[in-house]
Amino acid sequence: MNMIETAKELGFSGAAVIDTAQLVFIPEYRVFCEENLCGNYDLNPACPPESGTVEEMKAHALTYEKTLVLQTTQGGQMDYKKAKLAHNHLTEELADKIKAAGYDDLLLMTAGPYKGNSCLSAYCVNAQMMADAAGMICWNDDDKVRYFSLILFNPS
Repeated sequence: MNMIETAKELGFSGAAVIDTAQLVFIPEYRVFCEENLCGNYDLNPACPPESGTVEEMKAHALTYEKTLVLQTTQGGQMDYKKAKLAHNHLTEELADKIKAAGYDDLLLMTAGPYKGNSCLSAYCVNAQMMADAAGMICWNDDDKVRYFSLILFNPS
């Protein structure tokens, strides 16, 4: 299965596979969860503190060799919650296709907590460095919002 092709066919604007070792985890980012900026801290099991410590989450992520970085890009007027939900639906749909292709052990990091999956922020992944490793734009001086999710897997 060509995961990148399949991702783009589903509607992702960007997709790339990187080595999971290229992900940079910044434990100090956990303070953003603790400040409850998204409103899910200590309420959603996919969020801290129930999701685990940064060290535990990082160790779990690093048991996977490869990471599929997924991006959707939205511009102009939009409903941010709907756009993020649509991104996560696409991620879930792609994960189902990847499982059907024989990859039964996947770890999803979504754009915000989604159906028991923790977000990149809960894992304290540096999004800019991840996007750079994948050859994607994270932040730019334009009117676009970029959503990211990851599917971690071990090659067959």
